[in-house]
Amino acid sequence: DDLREDILTAIADRAFIADDELPRHIAAFMALKQRARTRLPAVVEASARLVQAIAAEYQALTQKLQGLPPAMSRIKKEVEGQLAELLPRHFMTQTPWDRLQHLPRYLKALKLRLEKYPSNSERDSRHAQAIQQLWQRWSERVQARRKAGQDIPPALADYRWLIEELRVSLFAQELKTPFPVSLKRLDKIWDELGR
Repeated sequence: DDLREDILTAIADRAFIADDELPRHIAAFMALKQRARTRLPAVVEASARLVQAIAAEYQALTQKLQGLPPAMSRIKKEVEGQLAELLPRHFMTQTPWDRLQHLPRYLKALKLRLEKYPSNSERDSRHAQAIQQLWQRWSERVQARRKAGQDIPPALADYRWLIEELRVSLFAQELKTPFPVSLKRLDKIWDELGR
């Protein structure tokens, strides 16, 4: 029921508000309502396809996780942690619309990482350490801003998704990233965020 409600809320938000400004008077509201009517069928169809793709990748990944031997407990814990970050309770409404489109690829990348792990565990561990450092500093900065009652700037929020793209690049290169990404690039962007 929670997932259904989350999906419906995300559809309504995308169809009725999308990237439009909130209406400030009745004429703007009526215009927005008319645009929403024309957008709604396409948004419903796109959302249904997206949820099906996410569900299929999620199922494949969880089956893979369940079949892991005890020797892979470290990577299992890491993947489960990342899965919890990618698909929190209200992920459809909490995840920006443009990022939702990438969730199936991120889930597929996690599955590929599990498949590749036995043949190159040392490489996986090195990459996992580097990712963990990036995630830790991003998470600490976000938490500090929240604690101080400050908004999260869009560039800092976007950095989280750069980390996801780096994971794809390091653990599942064959899935490709929409733009070049590397540890060096993320370090450079992080330095710019600090200014």
